[in-house]
Amino acid sequence: MPPQDDQNRIEELKKSLYTRGAPEVRTHRKLRFSDVNSGEVKSAWNEPVEKVEEPVVLNAEYKDHSMSILTKLLIGSVIFCIIAVCAGVYLFFNGANLISGNNISVVISGPVSIPGGEPVTFGIKVTNNNTIDLQLVDMSVAFPPGATNPNDPTQALTTYNQLLGDIPVGQATSTSISAIIFGEENIQKTITATLTYKVKGSSAIFTKVATYDVLINSSPVIVSVDSFISITSGQEFDITVNLKSNSQDVLKNLVLKGDYPFGFTYISSNLPALSDNATWKIGDIPLGGSRSIVIHGKLVGENTDTRVFHFTVGAKSSTNSSIIGTEYGAITQNISIEKPFITLTLGVNGDTSGADIVGKFNTAERMTLTWFNNLSTSVSNVQLAVNFAGTAYDKTGIQPDIGYFDSANNRIIWNQQTNPELAMVQAGGSGSVSFSMVPLGKSSTDLNSNQSINPTISLSANVSADRTQDTGASGSLTATVNRLVKVASNVSLSGRVERSVGPFTNSGPIPPKAEQKTTYTISWIISNTTSSVSNAEVTATLPPYVTWLGNVSPTNENITYDPNSGAITWNAGTVTPNASMSSTNRREVDFQVSLQPSITQVGTSPTLVNQASLTATDDFTQAQLSSQQDYLTSSYSTDPVYKGGDETVVQ
Repeated sequence: MPPQDDQNRIEELKKSLYTRGAPEVRTHRKLRFSDVNSGEVKSAWNEPVEKVEEPVVLNAEYKDHSMSILTKLLIGSVIFCIIAVCAGVYLFFNGANLISGNNISVVISGPVSIPGGEPVTFGIKVTNNNTIDLQLVDMSVAFPPGATNPNDPTQALTTYNQLLGDIPVGQATSTSISAIIFGEENIQKTITATLTYKVKGSSAIFTKVATYDVLINSSPVIVSVDSFISITSGQEFDITVNLKSNSQDVLKNLVLKGDYPFGFTYISSNLPALSDNATWKIGDIPLGGSRSIVIHGKLVGENTDTRVFHFTVGAKSSTNSSIIGTEYGAITQNISIEKPFITLTLGVNGDTSGADIVGKFNTAERMTLTWFNNLSTSVSNVQLAVNFAGTAYDKTGIQPDIGYFDSANNRIIWNQQTNPELAMVQAGGSGSVSFSMVPLGKSSTDLNSNQSINPTISLSANVSADRTQDTGASGSLTATVNRLVKVASNVSLSGRVERSVGPFTNSGPIPPKAEQKTTYTISWIISNTTSSVSNAEVTATLPPYVTWLGNVSPTNENITYDPNSGAITWNAGTVTPNASMSSTNRREVDFQVSLQPSITQVGTSPTLVNQASLTATDDFTQAQLSSQQDYLTSSYSTDPVYKGGDETVVQ
């Protein structure tokens, strides 16, 4: 091989080693060249053959059979998991000195049924079947609601704690607990025992739980309820709660708590209730004794509605004598609401909504009583009645169109004698009767003598009839409807003009002269009768020839003047009832104005203050009230020094 060719090959090799684009060459491997001149080694030099040598080709493909780091980690993880699972399985089935709650036996023994209110004892045995000792074993027993301390039955017993100490391998420890458990008859109660413990060499706390069910086969007090199972909406009725002792001891400090359904209104009870009208302090019931509480009320609802009353009885709480600390028993009573046999509607001035009506003194209210037979059969001997009561009721103001007004008993009666059609009303039959009513007048002697505040008239309408069943038996039916008329207060505004009296000194010519100034005192008075009113406001304007002088009495009255519009505004606020013209409760304000009449007003009595308007809100009825005061002129006829003609402008 010519030296020049060798030199070229060496250069090519260098380029392949140090050029960026050259194939990767590992230093720990030899370079492989293509086998171009393979063959036997010759013993003599041959003459060079004149031919083109093939270029040296570097082995560009290198196969790396080594593992990557991620592959090694994956294989190692799989091997570790297999070893861990095998170790876990082995330790689970064959491990020694391992703790398991399954190897601890907690057995609660006792009667499966007990009488409520009687002391009972339960045994608890704890056995350690583990291969390691249990240390600092602590037992907590949770009792169901209604359990009390047998040593002091007034004290509720919720939990009992006892330290059992250490329990060696294969050993057991036993203890007993006592309680008095109250509850309703045939109610199951659950006792729960919880063990907490440690083991040697571990700071962890382990837990073991066991339960025991016991049946209350009798209650210390028997609770029962007597009432209708169905009523009509709005009907008043009684519901009686009966308590009977079933205990061998005196039941002390009993409390009855009622839970009323929506739509029920408490009216009264034979034993005074606490402020919530649903709790009664019964006191003690001796052995074999009983007590009954009669609750009177009414229930309102839709047809087919079912309402649930719930009553609970027990011993009073040690911290609050108005609540139950230990429950002895409970009962519920379902009452369904049925559509009345006759629908009654009492309309007031055409309003049949049933809401309260706002009436006015000395103003007649027109009443219409309408009925409709809802039954599929006819009813006979129908009798209607409306009863009246209230502080604004005036028997002289009652006027029935048809019917008999029994003034001695304050009621109107309609029956087949006054209305023959009431002798028999067919299924689906209907009809109506009417009457009028006038509340007491605002100046009535009766009203003022009673000092009536927030006056009302209550109307209670009822209907009764006989129904003949298919069997021929007679049944009596009733239905009622009530309305309330709230009579709004009479609030009024009055005014006067003064010269010689009042809080201000007036000046100027009398009679007033054209183009000269004369001053006057203006007084506004607000009177009110039976209900307090709020947001009372008086507004008026001054004519352009009258000037506001800015003098106001009392000075604390909120009265303002707008010089641009000439408007006067008196924000009187609240006005108490019984505030008459002669009463110290009336509201009054005085202010001073100046009159400078024009020559064109000669011979007239000029207006000093235009018409004033009062608005206010009745706090009892929420009605918007109003009153007006007519124009006030230069005539001050209420002033003691006034003479006829003093009001007329002269030249």
